[in-house]
Amino acid sequence: MKGGKLTYYKAVVELLGLRQLDVYRQVKGGSVTDVLRLLDPATRKVYMVDLGAPRESLSLEEFAGRLKASLEKQGFKVSDRAWSGLVYRLQKLGASPQQAAQK
Repeated sequence: MKGGKLTYYKAVVELLGLRQLDVYRQVKGGSVTDVLRLLDPATRKVYMVDLGAPRESLSLEEFAGRLKASLEKQGFKVSDRAWSGLVYRLQKLGASPQQAAQK
């Protein structure tokens, strides 16, 4: 993928079948947090996801977990197929080049 680390966070959102509309950075109680506004293209419903921390401070796995938990609280069902594909891709990214070549 081209681009910086924030491109990977957006890719995680897209792998879950959603579209990232906006990212807001807020200060709550002295700590900085990111709030994502996401669109489900199938239902045209917009979801607000408060990460509780800036995206850059989270690993991709932690970001995906917080995203999934928040979406499920709001009634969005993350399909098992999309989730397993996301987990596979994140594991592949975390593997060293030698480990990836062996697979």
